[in-house]
Amino acid sequence: MLTRSFIHLSGVTHARERHLWHDGLVSWDDMLSQRDLFDDGPAPALEQELSLSRLKLAESDSRWFEERLGPSHAWRMAADFDDGRIAYLDIETDGQRPDEPLNDGGGPDRTTVVAIWDGAAARIFLRSHDLDEIPEYLSKYSVLCTFNGKSFDIPYLEKRFGKRFFEGAHLDLRPITRAVGLTGGLKKIEAQIGIERPADIRRYSGYDAVKLWAAYRRGRRDALVPLLRYNLYDAVNLQTVMRVSYNWAAVYDELPFRRFDELQTDCVHDAVEEAVNNLMTSAQMARR
Repeated sequence: MLTRSFIHLSGVTHARERHLWHDGLVSWDDMLSQRDLFDDGPAPALEQELSLSRLKLAESDSRWFEERLGPSHAWRMAADFDDGRIAYLDIETDGQRPDEPLNDGGGPDRTTVVAIWDGAAARIFLRSHDLDEIPEYLSKYSVLCTFNGKSFDIPYLEKRFGKRFFEGAHLDLRPITRAVGLTGGLKKIEAQIGIERPADIRRYSGYDAVKLWAAYRRGRRDALVPLLRYNLYDAVNLQTVMRVSYNWAAVYDELPFRRFDELQTDCVHDAVEEAVNNLMTSAQMARR
């Protein structure tokens, strides 16, 4: 929890943070309440930063915390924003580099589908249909969460929408999963923590997503649904990966943070199917 973190403050190292916790100062309120009742002098710098931290959290200024926590500790934001303000995002591409030109009118990128999940609702966007709506859709979220997105997903999206297509923080799960011993790609990590995908897409990989898109472009309309479902499960499973990694990190480092509960998988599956049906209906109507 951010209100129990101090390493974003000037001069506070990980070791000093642990000393503060050991001394019973386990929250911002604890530290702010230590000021002497009769001290009417100006607030010390640390106290001023804590007051500013309160303000930034109230304003949902996730980027301010991301810049101060850094990539290794940005995961600490998750518990404070995983109430519908995190957009778990995953993209699929046609297999080409993001700077390869298109000849199908789809825009200056190679993105084919983009899935977004917020813990309650899912949506998927399709090239040549509604990809351009992504920045506006993301504007209601404070944090963008990906797996290895800084190296893969974000460069593709920036190629199409520009560097500032999202104004909030970006939480890439790669550093935190690696820190808690979860190595490999997303599918391998899912297997390590017990996530099981539906049988019809269980063996699919990113290369299969490329082939499904190619089949769809050749006129195989039946290739689109498995592509959408595969992409959506990439996005929705990010929330479970984040929660498990967060809990493991909190336990391993003995951090005084609240633990996440498990997700209700039935709700997740229902949201995925609803998003797929909505996209298919919308795309069919657009072709009429």
